[in-house]
Amino acid sequence: MRTTKFLFLLLIPLLLISGVTVASAEDAGLKSLRESGKAFRSVAKQVSPAVVFIQVEKEVTQQQMVNPFGGSPFGDEFFRRFFGEPEQRRGQQQKRQTVGQGSGFLISPDGYIMTNNHVVGDADKVTVQLLDGREFSAKTIGTDPPSDVALIKIEAEESLPYLKLGDSDKMEVGDWVLAFGNPFGLSHTLTAGIVSAKGRSGI
Repeated sequence: MRTTKFLFLLLIPLLLISGVTVASAEDAGLKSLRESGKAFRSVAKQVSPAVVFIQVEKEVTQQQMVNPFGGSPFGDEFFRRFFGEPEQRRGQQQKRQTVGQGSGFLISPDGYIMTNNHVVGDADKVTVQLLDGREFSAKTIGTDPPSDVALIKIEAEESLPYLKLGDSDKMEVGDWVLAFGNPFGLSHTLTAGIVSAKGRSGI
């Protein structure tokens, strides 16, 4: 009986210590998450002014198809039912304007912007909008379809906010990365992830 009582008294401090240890681990985990959140917010404030929204316009030419049975008093359904689908023939060329959009970021104070080739590669007109709402016409400096990278430039009277290019060789698998952009025209969207692999090519 005395031994059981002794073990019980010994167990109480151990349970209390265990509870304190678990609570401390949870507090440490929450603190770590808060610190990560602060770091993300800090990066967002620094990066956002240099992220731009890009709108592109391109004129495309389409062949207008003409039904050889068009204008029949019986209607197209009559000929489809008895003679099959009529062969279309080409009519006049029709031009129309297409509009696209994408993201980019300033890499120099004098207006050079890095973006994707699929965004601006064959555009007739490129317009850039900054975080503060200002808009600029941009000209394409160069494109590289295999890597899907393009360089465009805007002209501004004052120095612009920009991001310095880092050294990708210093990154390691598992490192945190943040992505900023304007998907679907939703200005300055931020998401987080990790580096999943390095050195991949031929994709």
